[in-house]
Amino acid sequence: MAIDNPAVGALLAVLVVAVVVLGVALLRRRPRIAEAPEPAIALLQNQIVRLAEQIAQLGAQIPRDVGLSLSELTGQVASRLSENAQALQRASADTGRLIADVNLRLGEVRQSGQEILSLGQDIRGLQQIFQAPKIRGGLGEIALGALLQQVFPADHFGLQHTFQDGLTVDAVLRLPGGLVPIDSKFPLSGFRQLLEAQGPEQRERARRVFAREVRGHIDDIADKYLRPAEGTLDFALMYIPAENIFYELIARDDAAGEDDVNAHAMKRRVIPVSPNSIYAYLQAIAYGLMGLKIEERARDILKGLQQLQGDFGVFHDTFQLGQRHLKNAQNAFADAGERAVKLGDKIQQFANVAQDPQREEPASPPTLQAGDRFRPRSLEQ
Repeated sequence: MAIDNPAVGALLAVLVVAVVVLGVALLRRRPRIAEAPEPAIALLQNQIVRLAEQIAQLGAQIPRDVGLSLSELTGQVASRLSENAQALQRASADTGRLIADVNLRLGEVRQSGQEILSLGQDIRGLQQIFQAPKIRGGLGEIALGALLQQVFPADHFGLQHTFQDGLTVDAVLRLPGGLVPIDSKFPLSGFRQLLEAQGPEQRERARRVFAREVRGHIDDIADKYLRPAEGTLDFALMYIPAENIFYELIARDDAAGEDDVNAHAMKRRVIPVSPNSIYAYLQAIAYGLMGLKIEERARDILKGLQQLQGDFGVFHDTFQLGQRHLKNAQNAFADAGERAVKLGDKIQQFANVAQDPQREEPASPPTLQAGDRFRPRSLEQ
């Protein structure tokens, strides 16, 4: 039976210690052993022999147990090494796939970075294009014209309207009361300074510069295009084609002092509008025009009803005249009938006299009654 290595080692150590102790005891008691009887010496020798045999058996068994333990340990170690190798292979494969995926993602990121860099270059080029005021104004005019075409028919607005002195406004709305001038403004330079400002003080200075630029555009529209003598109304629209600029102008406008752009715009009767807010103004004006058209149609319908009423009066008079003519004709027809009856009776009397000459003629002819039928008799009998 196999014994665990720690137990065998401990037992072997105990036996060795016991033999050593026994040997030491024998050496110390050698005089006594010599004096001891032979049976006791023989018994002690037998015990020593048995102890030596047990030690020899244990010495032979320990290597076998150690060999078995080493074999099992080697198998377990080999199994663990095999499992670890397989796990390492799987981890290596996963790591390879992960590295490949990371490389792919890095390639996509590099490509995206190049596209972003190219887009940034395009944006810088576009910014350089927008630095030209005429180009900015042209883009604003195109956007304004597209908006007007989406809302109004062609006869209710005009593009590039020219006044008597040669000045041209981007667009006008043709309303029954007059013209509404619309001019596109793009205050980009002041807005760019506001975006690039660093710190509260620099930003406040940039905001004031931006406000002065916008107020200048408002004054320019009010002075140039509000012309009641040439048929314009007393207000105009300033179209700002960028929502962020319009938001900075309206939503973040300082409420006091010279930076109150809204109050200045209302004072000069110029209404700032953006691509989103202009729809509300244009729709309101379009609905007003529709109401005017409905009112005009209602007036046309009322005029038609009045004319129809006059025609019906003429028809009624004509109908009554015809009714009177028919009544007169009916009366004349009845009178003619009575006269025909009387005439028939007279003819009958003359016929009777002609047949019987000796018959006395009545003193007076009989009176004809209305409704009597004339039945002439044959003169040949």
